[in-house]
Amino acid sequence: MKSYARLGLVAGLAAMAASVAQAQDKITLRLADTLPNGHVIHELAGKPFAELVTKLTNGQVQFQHFPSEQLGKAKDMAQLTVAGVADVSYIVPSYASDKYPLTAAAELPGVFETQCQASLAYYKLSHNGGILETKEFLPNGLRPLLTIALPAYQIQLGNPRTINSAADLAGLKIRTAGGAMDLMMRAIKGVPVRMSAPEIYESITRNTIDGIVLSYQSSVSYDLGKLLKSGTVGMNYGTAVFIYGIGENKWKTLPENVRKAMTQAGEQVTREGCKRFEEGEKTAAEKIKSQGMKVIAFSDADKKFFNEAFAGVADQWAKETDKRGKPATETLKAFKAALEPVR
Repeated sequence: MKSYARLGLVAGLAAMAASVAQAQDKITLRLADTLPNGHVIHELAGKPFAELVTKLTNGQVQFQHFPSEQLGKAKDMAQLTVAGVADVSYIVPSYASDKYPLTAAAELPGVFETQCQASLAYYKLSHNGGILETKEFLPNGLRPLLTIALPAYQIQLGNPRTINSAADLAGLKIRTAGGAMDLMMRAIKGVPVRMSAPEIYESITRNTIDGIVLSYQSSVSYDLGKLLKSGTVGMNYGTAVFIYGIGENKWKTLPENVRKAMTQAGEQVTREGCKRFEEGEKTAAEKIKSQGMKVIAFSDADKKFFNEAFAGVADQWAKETDKRGKPATETLKAFKAALEPVR
């Protein structure tokens, strides 16, 4: 009996030693995005996340950064991450809205008041058994780590047409990110042209599109300021939500201490990053105005038109997505409930 006990003790100690050794093994993860070097999203989200994970694991985890679509196109990043081509990636779910339609609940125009409201509500829904985690991300083999809703998008035009009212937007070809943004653009009589952000510059210079719906920080990062003739300020034409995510299969191979560190880093960067984006948006708007962009001023009647259009977009999106067998109405209700009071 004593020999068996000794064998059991030895086996237990060996297993414990193996577990400790695994936890201490150096791990290098491929961090991929589709952004140019120095882009604000990487600087305020991807880079701080990677650095914090490295710090929390005492250097056990290191990241190798692959920017500028080196590992794949923006529309393919979710699937490439699930497939293991990249380990942790910057992903815009609406670029793959066929697989991630419920994400649009956080991107609808006029639904949220501040960027941090939207970011934190989206985080709640995509973690800890939230409806986006259980109904959308995990079924597709993807696990969100951090979530950021960009500042409320503004209409920015490269077309020199003078815009004096909402009616003047009719017929303009405006770049959208897909999903609910397409519905919004049709509701205000514009023509949505779906494309990823890296395609915008060339499309404006070639007059393929008249303008964009985007945050001003992103416009600065893509050097669009010199192309813009006019733009709105203080409106809420929706937004785009992005995540940094990891494939579920890869996640399961990581030691528990690494998973804990990545979870902690993801929540911390979500909370801190959204505030940095809010501060940076005002600075970016001022920079683009200094480059010659004129601010579009809408009347109260126009703003009422937009608000009514936005409400209709939310209803239409929910009904159409429900018909596809996706719980859109339930998701939108959960998102609104998760919005914290403005601070």
